Amino acid sequence: MYKGIITPMITPMGANGDIDYSATEILIDELASFGVDGLFPMGSTGLFPMFSKEEKKKFLSFVRDHSKKMEVYAGVGSSSTQESVELSKYTEDIGIKVRVLMPTYYIKPDEDWMYKHFSTVISAASNDLFIYNIPQLSGSWISESLLEKLSREFSNVKGIKDSSGDMRFFSRIIRHKSQKFDIFQGQDDLLFLSLSIGASGGVCGLSNISPYITDLYREFIAGNAGKAKEIQLNQVNPLMYTINEATFPSGYYYAFYKINNIKGGYRIPMLEPTPDQKRKIDQEIAKIPAKK
Repeated sequence: MYKGIITPMITPMGANGDIDYSATEILIDELASFGVDGLFPMGSTGLFPMFSKEEKKKFLSFVRDHSKKMEVYAGVGSSSTQESVELSKYTEDIGIKVRVLMPTYYIKPDEDWMYKHFSTVISAASNDLFIYNIPQLSGSWISESLLEKLSREFSNVKGIKDSSGDMRFFSRIIRHKSQKFDIFQGQDDLLFLSLSIGASGGVCGLSNISPYITDLYREFIAGNAGKAKEIQLNQVNPLMYTINEATFPSGYYYAFYKINNIKGGYRIPMLEPTPDQKRKIDQEIAKIPAKK
């Protein structure tokens, strides 16, 4: 059974847009200090479509080697089923326990197309797999019926990260949570609500830059719902809304670089946040408690 807070990791970069592995090590150290339970490299916040297959493999291997006993949830998404299959086999070969897969994108698939993609990739390796529903970016919605079918037919399908932001959908699929299938909220500002109806945890981008998310989760599981709600409303939400004024996910990269005094970069065609957006982000991250 999987639970807790998983970080959809940014992929730190240098001035030329190449992956900065020294900064990645700083990020992983930070995440360990925040107390996150898992690392999710090469997801949406990690800009997985912008990296070559070989870059993805190298980054996944680096995260595995430096994971500090945190579980690694490896992003194997691609519009190419063949690439997702190859990445899946690679994660199994290097000992990563969990894969994460979203629908193919750009050409909008119907449900049969999605089933073919998922079933082929799931079957390519024996390690566990989480389904990733993010219709606002993939262009396709994973239906409850497809979720049921995949979890019923494949024993290594262990859960879903739902980033749709639709709490009615989330409220429907939460009934599928069991000892063998976990359901995670992918939107930071819906974490408290989702935990309240039984979510297994959250896959939350703000955990890249602050302990707010892990603090909220710890308070909730300790039975301090009032404190968890306060963190949601007064810390998580203002920071999330400010970060996302910049084009996703550049605000997360800027905040991480700023907090850690790193002269980081952005891979073309990414743009840095505007001066006004940076000013607002600076004001919010200044509220994050200083490192001990």
